[in-house]
Amino acid sequence: MKILFVSDFTLKQRKGGAQVSNEIIIEHGRNLGHEIIEHHYSSSITDFLSSYDLVIHSNLELINKTNPAKIEFLKNVPEKVRLEHDSCSYLDTRTRAHIFTSSKKNFFLSKFHHSFFKDLYGDYFTNVEIVYDPIDTKIFNKDDTEKIYDIVYCGYLHPLKGLDNLKAFAQKNEDRKISVFGWSDGDCSNFFNGMENVEYLGLKSHEEIAQVFKQSKALYHSPIVNEPFCRMVGEALLCGVEEIIGDVNKIGSYLEFQEVGYDEFKKRCETAASNFWSKI
Repeated sequence: MKILFVSDFTLKQRKGGAQVSNEIIIEHGRNLGHEIIEHHYSSSITDFLSSYDLVIHSNLELINKTNPAKIEFLKNVPEKVRLEHDSCSYLDTRTRAHIFTSSKKNFFLSKFHHSFFKDLYGDYFTNVEIVYDPIDTKIFNKDDTEKIYDIVYCGYLHPLKGLDNLKAFAQKNEDRKISVFGWSDGDCSNFFNGMENVEYLGLKSHEEIAQVFKQSKALYHSPIVNEPFCRMVGEALLCGVEEIIGDVNKIGSYLEFQEVGYDEFKKRCETAASNFWSKI
């Protein structure tokens, strides 16, 4: 098929979990023989004037903010699929309902993700599929590596991701050593000034983060908003991190892991991309 994949950012533009997942799904689709054109916030609106067999739409917050005419085009596309990564709160009620009810399939990342959508907006979502974020289990797996880190955080340093909760936890637990690997939209180097039990170690590659997880006793994550899946927690669990500290009832991957267990969780993560395309 000729497919237009619409999302705010590509992985080259932003290193977030949604971009990582989309990149894996797009690569898998191309390996299946699909022609996939990526459209992001700064792409020309003329992309929508071409003919496609299918449009896959994902994160649209920046597109909605900078060029809402693209959303109007998207509403009128007959053959489309929704790949939801967040809470979609940036769309008005009528537009959100139209986008979801007019999509052939609506993909959510966990049962928790679908559940809180229904709580927020009502149960008008049709043709729902639950497909995890795809994770490379050849990299993220557990072994007998020695645990040298007490508590780690490996991800986006942002208030909605619980940055202030992380700081508060560190201040209340000065006996716990916290190693932070991650990035933000600004300079992270002074986020933890004066906290002797916190060390900021910068941004690492996926391979390096997998090794960090294998060497870690615990992961801290206490987000302000609901996490539909959360790659960071899913990857940590696959690498054998035994303790997740924080508000775990807001984290889709943690709740799925508790329900299905390690082996099934691993299987669903490693087959997520192929599972997505099989349901198109």
